Amino acid sequence: MSATPTQSDEAHLTGVLGVDLTEALRLARQAGYPDPVAQGLKGQALVERVLSILCELSSQDGLTGVANARHFRATLDRELDRAGRTQEPLALILTDIDHFKTINDTYGHPAGDQVLRVIARRLKDNLRPMDTIARYGGEEFAMILPNSAVISLPRVAERLRQCIANEPMTLPDRTTIQVTASLGLASSLPWAVLSASALVERADRHLYLAKSQGRNRVSCEPQTVPAVSTAERTALFQRSPTS
Repeated sequence: MSATPTQSDEAHLTGVLGVDLTEALRLARQAGYPDPVAQGLKGQALVERVLSILCELSSQDGLTGVANARHFRATLDRELDRAGRTQEPLALILTDIDHFKTINDTYGHPAGDQVLRVIARRLKDNLRPMDTIARYGGEEFAMILPNSAVISLPRVAERLRQCIANEPMTLPDRTTIQVTASLGLASSLPWAVLSASALVERADRHLYLAKSQGRNRVSCEPQTVPAVSTAERTALFQRSPTS
């Protein structure tokens, strides 16, 4: 049984912060967090831990545990701003599960949920800690890759495709199925900085191409390396205008 918060703790959260502590703890347990009360936290320490959990839950997708669409949009805006200031490339990969409706119709929605969880975990395991993965739509994931070597991005996207396609998935009823996904890749480069909406539009266009060309593939723009180095570009951008 889970521990019960004290009346003083409930009063602090409910009266001062407007948060129902009992409901917050229920949400935390439902999401798989250890019970802060059972861990012996009290007073301010308990309040801070509960608020930290609520903040994390507000930015997470409840099914897969990766970022949600709202957090994705905020992160993309922030990373594009940072990339513009640091003159670093930024990549966006959109991934859509192939024939996902057929999976739901054939095996049921619990099976579809399991597929989403497995794919989220596989994608996350094949990305860097600095990258962001989010559930962008029903069966669509988005990945933000800051400061990625431009020339290697198609290989990164192909590795992500393979991590989904190369290993069958086991459904809740122990049925094993093969699942594939299509990926669209777009980049915002130091010499051609894109807005968030333009970058998403380009990645989505390539995702559509990957789907229309047979699915289970990567579509992206040709990746080229500029003749001018990063150091040279930075020096050029930092030069003061001559009179």
